[in-house]
Amino acid sequence: MAIYPTRDLLSISSHVVHGKVGNDAIQFPLNIRHWNVDCIHTTNLSNHPGYKKFKGTKSSFQLIQDLYKGLTKIELRYDAAIVGYVASKQVLEVIYTEILAKLPKETIVVMDPIMGDNGKLYVEEALVPLYKHILRDQTCEGLINLVTPNQFEMEILTDVKIVDLDSLKQAIVSFFELYRVQKVVITSVSFDDSDTVLCIGAGSDGEVFTIQGSRIDAVFSGSGDLFLGILTDRFVKSHGDLKESLTHTMNVVHKVLENTCQLSANLQPKRYVGDKLYIPDLRLVESKFFLRDDSSDGILDNLTTSTTFL
Repeated sequence: MAIYPTRDLLSISSHVVHGKVGNDAIQFPLNIRHWNVDCIHTTNLSNHPGYKKFKGTKSSFQLIQDLYKGLTKIELRYDAAIVGYVASKQVLEVIYTEILAKLPKETIVVMDPIMGDNGKLYVEEALVPLYKHILRDQTCEGLINLVTPNQFEMEILTDVKIVDLDSLKQAIVSFFELYRVQKVVITSVSFDDSDTVLCIGAGSDGEVFTIQGSRIDAVFSGSGDLFLGILTDRFVKSHGDLKESLTHTMNVVHKVLENTCQLSANLQPKRYVGDKLYIPDLRLVESKFFLRDDSSDGILDNLTTSTTFL
């Protein structure tokens, strides 16, 4: 039986009892990829709010602080850390000052600055300037290795409205002028209603690459969290090769979403977001074959890539 090296990761994100979002969409896939994943939950909900009915609470900043202090008492060290959904400004402040700032410099940190989508904020507005402060803080340069905003969040961070390739390039230039982060991935970029989806990777060295894949005509909860987990795994294992990491991640996530869509075809009652079918639960267990390290081998033909320099 093959023995694989394991790594240790701290994931700070939301938690639901039922469903696969937040930490629940990150932990299982990374376990399959030989990570020991410790989770700090920023929420404790019965299910995703997309169901329209749920119970539970947001975690307090005192709880987040105490949990991490407990981890430091037993002298744990992490190869990587993920910061996903954060529910309040006070919690983000604790994550920044009491966790990220105290991690060893060799820990790879990937942050998804979750603020909103489709032109709307769904977190408290006080989080926006705090995210900007964290990313530009010169005293913590190199603290965060990779940031993964979506198109709307990139617009918030740079104050550049992204409507075409020129404004996209302008936003990327502004990002690296403003923030002390070496690499960024902009997810779910779209300029029209085409059946393709773009992900943009960029580095502070001026390299920009675009990866284009086919769009699945449905709305999923947890797909962004799954994307974040797989990207972090590959980013660490490839020693920071962002293009390879992003290509692999898009393939894996696409396969999981396809499988989830097929397995949910007869789901009742059907739910919709606008005119698109809404699928609230990813089928991660049923998709575990696609979650393996080698799962994207030989299935790269659904993506096209291009590289430029600013």
